[in-house]
Amino acid sequence: MSLEHWGNAVAQAEIAAHNMLSDQAHRWPHLSLPVFWSNQFGVNIKSVGVTSIADEVVIAQGSVEERRFVAVYGYKGRITAAVTFDQAMWLDFYRDLIERATPFPPDYRMVGRPDEMRPVPAEVPQRMAPAAGATVVVTGHDPAERRVSLVRQQP
Repeated sequence: MSLEHWGNAVAQAEIAAHNMLSDQAHRWPHLSLPVFWSNQFGVNIKSVGVTSIADEVVIAQGSVEERRFVAVYGYKGRITAAVTFDQAMWLDFYRDLIERATPFPPDYRMVGRPDEMRPVPAEVPQRMAPAAGATVVVTGHDPAERRVSLVRQQP
């Protein structure tokens, strides 16, 4: 899986340096969960895990109407990802749930938990349309389905 974020580059560099200096028995695999963050229009967005393989999503905390919430993604009954909107303090909690393959939807008494949590289909697009003028197109959300295609420009 390609993860274009500086945090992943730092983690890969640390592991690569350790492995170059270590014998075979003491090398580390790169097993960290994908994490990214961004600020868009005054909203702090943070994500952990892999949302693109999810089959369901639920708002586990906060409110979409208030634009301050945690969306938790699940696949086949296990939590695979969480995306926070102005709720970054919860990211480590959900990272731990993902690493422990916790059942989806989460069933915890949490601050800001809605009275009723109703999972809905995640509706992650299977294929993405190429951008105008693209020369290389990457498609597929599931890591096993990633494909790269060369798009030849018509003169």
